[in-house]
Amino acid sequence: MSAPQAVIFDMDGTLVDTERVSQTAWRRAAADLGLDVPERIWHAFVGCSMPNARAMIDAEFGDPALTERLFARHFEIFRALRDEGLEPCDGALEAIRAVVDAGVTAALATTTVREHALPLMERFGMAPYFATMTFGDEIEHAKPAPDIYLEAARRLGVDPASCVAVEDSVNGVRAAHAAGMRTYMVPEWAEATPEVTALCEGVLGSLHELAGAVLGEARRPSASVASAAPAAPRDEFIRAENEDDDGYDPYSDRRPDPEPLFERDPWA
Repeated sequence: MSAPQAVIFDMDGTLVDTERVSQTAWRRAAADLGLDVPERIWHAFVGCSMPNARAMIDAEFGDPALTERLFARHFEIFRALRDEGLEPCDGALEAIRAVVDAGVTAALATTTVREHALPLMERFGMAPYFATMTFGDEIEHAKPAPDIYLEAARRLGVDPASCVAVEDSVNGVRAAHAAGMRTYMVPEWAEATPEVTALCEGVLGSLHELAGAVLGEARRPSASVASAAPAAPRDEFIRAENEDDDGYDPYSDRRPDPEPLFERDPWA
């Protein structure tokens, strides 16, 4: 198998262990409200946009006001846990470095909005390795729609079929597969069912296995790849936007409605 022109990484649960912290916050929030939320819903939340997650809770309990209380409490707990509990996933930085050192372009495609995702990529030293970063507030439809992977490939100037996607969630795998990319799953919370496995090039035990599985006989980049996907200027990603704290959901696939649910940014 030939080496890809680009390896495109998901963030939440793939590079940064946000899913562990988020799952802890969800369970504590439900317990605080006396809710018995089925495990199938918690697992379905992995890689899920916030509008879709709200719809699941609405369907389960039939009480939109209760849904909003649950989500508000989740954000409170998540905000308290993130600074001390959030860590890179095991082998994440090493996997990105291995891709770049082999002369293959690395990129990011995350449903999380820019203002929340970018600080994490900077905090954990990953941002400088990415030629492009595509965020959830820059595309129309969240995973499992293929939008974000198609946009990532477009920005790199490469055919999606020449890319590898690295994902941890069922929705992420479906999105990358729908975009026509070879997909590797590194599951933690999500289950690699036979249906999901059939969509994958491979299911890995950890990111430590990624380089051996993906890179093959990769060499230094050809002129076409190097010119098609130069490293993006850092100030493109770091520029201050001076926007009001207007209640972005950290995993939302869209900007909030004019009347935001939260008075403050949930990650502020």
